[in-house]
Amino acid sequence: MPILSVAAPERPVRATVRLPRSKSMANRALVAAALAGDLAAVLEPGDADDTRLLHALLRERPAVMPCGLGGTTLRFALAWAAVQEGEERLVTGDRALLERPHAPLVKALTALGAEVNGLPNGFHVVGRRLRGGVVSFDSPVSSQYLSALMLVAPLMEEGLEIRWQGTQLSRPYVAMTAQVMRHFGATVEVGDAHIRVTPGGYVPKPFDVPLDWSAAAFWFQVVALARDAEVLLEGLADDGLQGDAAAVRLWQELVSTSITPQGPLLRTRRSKDLPDAQADLAATPDLFPPLALTHAGLGTAVTLTGLHNLHLKESNRLAAAEAVLQVLDRQAHRTGPGELRIARSVKLRRPGAHVFDPLGDHRMAMALAPLALVAGPLRIEDPDVVRKSYPGFWDDLRAAGFRVEG
Repeated sequence: MPILSVAAPERPVRATVRLPRSKSMANRALVAAALAGDLAAVLEPGDADDTRLLHALLRERPAVMPCGLGGTTLRFALAWAAVQEGEERLVTGDRALLERPHAPLVKALTALGAEVNGLPNGFHVVGRRLRGGVVSFDSPVSSQYLSALMLVAPLMEEGLEIRWQGTQLSRPYVAMTAQVMRHFGATVEVGDAHIRVTPGGYVPKPFDVPLDWSAAAFWFQVVALARDAEVLLEGLADDGLQGDAAAVRLWQELVSTSITPQGPLLRTRRSKDLPDAQADLAATPDLFPPLALTHAGLGTAVTLTGLHNLHLKESNRLAAAEAVLQVLDRQAHRTGPGELRIARSVKLRRPGAHVFDPLGDHRMAMALAPLALVAGPLRIEDPDVVRKSYPGFWDDLRAAGFRVEG
């Protein structure tokens, strides 16, 4: 397994960064465009591995659809395959992906008329024209279940109504799905505890995938941990669809954000007397790794809530972050279900020869790298995992002055 060493710049951080395109937006647009009969309507999907794979699967329409480690890829592919009338497919993936929970989506598709059967090596799907109707969830742990169903709902005879009770996590991603669907001509209503999709299909229409706010979060982390940093996120705009634009608010005590014609300009903001922070990440769970490790690196206290589904990501992100905190000698404890408190601390243990394992998780790998600004040089295993969402991350760090070798 390759190992990358990362060391902090020897000068103030000054960088202009062109972020990747949002894989969340791209993947939704690709499914809608495929169902509209024109994949080329998605003008520049981006080069994230998850997006490239989903694009290839929808273009080539193979009998076996290997989804790698992509949870979104597999769940969207399952729903897409279920509405391909008369066609049989095996939707599969790496072992770690198949071990993640997909049963709620399979159960819902089956209730709507789909033929999906779980096998040891994936899911056998026989495409049909689905009846549609009403499905219900109790505190759905993944918005991907809802988004997958929504995307194929315009092709259902009766359309679709999704109802739920209890907590619905990652709500911005459902709103994102609805907006992408509307772009391609679907009628979608999203309420506080329901979603309604009218039957009628899609129409092809050019779609420009925006730059990724989830990727931007790691640059907020860099700027917060640096003593002196200015980073321009060139071309990034708040389109109102990506919930992770909340990074501006979540880092506001540590990073000043100026909106310029070229994009957001981030500058280090340092205060000696920062109050204890608190953030609810139920709507933005992907911001947990960079935000938690920002506070760990600075030694500031923070209580993070809304972490109920982090164990269902590419890694168990809550446990993975706790392991990093232990190496850095940062005290943290779980204060309740889905809650983590990181205590205030002055001393930070340098990792030395320790090799951090991101556990196959692209966001953990990227959140580890900026710690070099405060913990000294560090080593990260499996660096290529960042290709899942941000293939140019290590090159962008080098351009910002970090020494990245390996």
